[in-house]
Amino acid sequence: MDFDKKRVNPTDAELLSQAIRQIVSEVTGIQDVFVYANDSEIKIQTAPIEIFVEMSAHKIKSADELIATLKERLSHWKKENNFAHSINLTLIPMEWKVEIGI
Repeated sequence: MDFDKKRVNPTDAELLSQAIRQIVSEVTGIQDVFVYANDSEIKIQTAPIEIFVEMSAHKIKSADELIATLKERLSHWKKENNFAHSINLTLIPMEWKVEIGI
């Protein structure tokens, strides 16, 4: 997740980070979901918040259904928490090989 701390309070960004981690985990069934929340040093024509969900392509049955469900859950969370900032959501299917804990 990228955010602009001139427009988004870092506390709000942290709350959103925790929420999106939970939402992605619940929707995908993947327990090991993590979030990096960054405020880039240089920003040119950026949105207040950009969320990028990167996951293995083979775990995505339907990208359209997955992003629609994530959008619905995120919209619901925004309403429940009075979160006024606009969010751009991007789903990025990845073809990768990962070795952990080497």
